[in-house]
Amino acid sequence: MTLVRVAILGGGYAGVRAVQEILRHDLDAEIVLVDRGHYHQVVTEMYKVAAGAEQPSGVQFPLRRLLPASPRLMMLQAEVQSLDPRERIVRTDRGTVPYKRLVLALGSAPEYYGVAGAEEHALTLRYLDSAVRVRRRLRSLRASGGGRVVIVGGGLTGVQLAGEIADHLAKDIHISIVQATPAILPEEDEELASYVERELVQHNIKIYRGEPASEVLPHSVKLTSGCEIPSDLTIWTGGVRANQIPQEAGLPCDGRGRVLVDAQLEVEGHPGVFAAGDIAHIPSPDGKHALPPTAQLAVQEGLQAGRNIVRVLRGDEPQALHARVLGTAAAIGDRHGIANIGRFRLTGRAGHAMHELALLRYLYGVGGLGLLRREAYLSWSRPPREELAAPPQHRAGSSA
Repeated sequence: MTLVRVAILGGGYAGVRAVQEILRHDLDAEIVLVDRGHYHQVVTEMYKVAAGAEQPSGVQFPLRRLLPASPRLMMLQAEVQSLDPRERIVRTDRGTVPYKRLVLALGSAPEYYGVAGAEEHALTLRYLDSAVRVRRRLRSLRASGGGRVVIVGGGLTGVQLAGEIADHLAKDIHISIVQATPAILPEEDEELASYVERELVQHNIKIYRGEPASEVLPHSVKLTSGCEIPSDLTIWTGGVRANQIPQEAGLPCDGRGRVLVDAQLEVEGHPGVFAAGDIAHIPSPDGKHALPPTAQLAVQEGLQAGRNIVRVLRGDEPQALHARVLGTAAAIGDRHGIANIGRFRLTGRAGHAMHELALLRYLYGVGGLGLLRREAYLSWSRPPREELAAPPQHRAGSSA
């Protein structure tokens, strides 16, 4: 019997869960997972690596450990260069991959909103290699007696990074946050956002609210108000946009490059092609907006994309995604945090604990108890942190 080739592009939150779901079923289908690295990365925890609060090995896991051993699974370490939906082929730097069914889970890239100098002079936290660069720069600043760090973006990533740096390098590093909107964490509960701002201010973090960045220079950040903030290190956490490969291939996309899909995650006008995670514009249940690009939703989308691939291969109709937003949680340094879970609003140690529990829940879902045991997440004696220690030299990624 001829095997049906299913290509899955990206080994991040959505891609890994799609592969795992398909492999749960006994199908005559060959799966090819294309990813630029050998590792799956927990992107939401990169701020800890950048601040020296976590070792790089604690946020990346070999894909072969997470995926069931199967003769029908092939993993191709390659960079996706282009996509031809008419010919049904994916071009990579290691050759072409023909497919009959496709899951796009290529993730996202930083969105600079046209701010001059941002891409040239600011570092980001998208993947491990970029977090390691931030770590090295912070280590260099600390070795030279300290410095000034400007974080552009007051969302979850920005405030968590600021809190982590402040907890571990408070005497050496002076931190500023630039937030374009009138409040930090604009999508979060107002009470929780106010709590976070108070915590950051107590850590002597300067917050510029309602003042977008207009230009990033080698040693400063200019704001639209005319203010110029001196900076020895600028870190951009100001937003993301979808990987541009689908748009370049002519697939229907929104203004931020996200592939337009229906409720079943199938790309409009392209049967058998599904998209999940940051790369997908997935309609909300009321149809008025798109689901936000969060890790918890990417996991659900990846699982549904995998289920729908299975259904299509069996001759059934794909089913709609029924996404559930379980809540949000963030850590502000080692001891403080927030959580918004249903009717509950948690702050302080309780909020921090919920953030760590959310991480454990994800790791259990993707790797089971075996992963938690191997990485000592179930032990009170995890390997000690080495603040700003020299990171490994290899480059790994969770996005194709």
